[in-house]
Amino acid sequence: MTKNQGSTISTKAKIGKNVKIGNFVIIEDGVEVGDDSKIGNFCILRKDVRIGNNAELSNHIEIGESCIIGMHATIDSYTLIKNDLVIGDNAQIGSFSILHEESKFGKDNFIGSYCELGKGLNVGDNNIIQGRIRTGDFCTIENDVTIKYGTILTARVLLKTKAFLGPNVITLGSTHKRVTVHGTIIGSSTYIGAGSKIAGGTLIGDNITTGALSFVNKNIQEPGIYVGVPIKKIK
Repeated sequence: MTKNQGSTISTKAKIGKNVKIGNFVIIEDGVEVGDDSKIGNFCILRKDVRIGNNAELSNHIEIGESCIIGMHATIDSYTLIKNDLVIGDNAQIGSFSILHEESKFGKDNFIGSYCELGKGLNVGDNNIIQGRIRTGDFCTIENDVTIKYGTILTARVLLKTKAFLGPNVITLGSTHKRVTVHGTIIGSSTYIGAGSKIAGGTLIGDNITTGALSFVNKNIQEPGIYVGVPIKKIK
């Protein structure tokens, strides 16, 4: 282990072989850092954090209590990871992101910069979540999903396997009568065009394409191409 100036490492922490620790790092009781990992400057690892082998944390990162970070994970600067969160192997997390508590991410996930991902998120494997994404609490993202830049998901949205959301898609969370409605579902291999808006609680089936800037104001389940405001099937 190499340790630079100003760092405080608990005697109850377990640091693996060939770990490099930067300046002014705080590592609390019960933390475990795997072999060949790197911890940048001004990082804080709270109680009982576990970090796998060959992980790399840049500068100014805080990881909350009882989090698990997988092997070969990389986390960029100024990211905050809250308590009781699991991140699988080979994760890539951009800078200035916030991952809220009690969430679980599988392996091989990419999360861009300036994201804020809600509490209780359940994410499968091999997903791409680009920059400036916002999600509400208790959303589910299955496997091989792509969410492009600037998208906003309200609470309890389900994105099924291979769903694709273009840039700046918004799932709405209330009606014009100010009634809260969550639980939107977007089906497998469904493509949502850039800038589309989806009414709260809407069900969109599998193998559906919506054109850019569409407004999905009703359930649509028959595969095909839908466009317009409000949406209608054209093919």
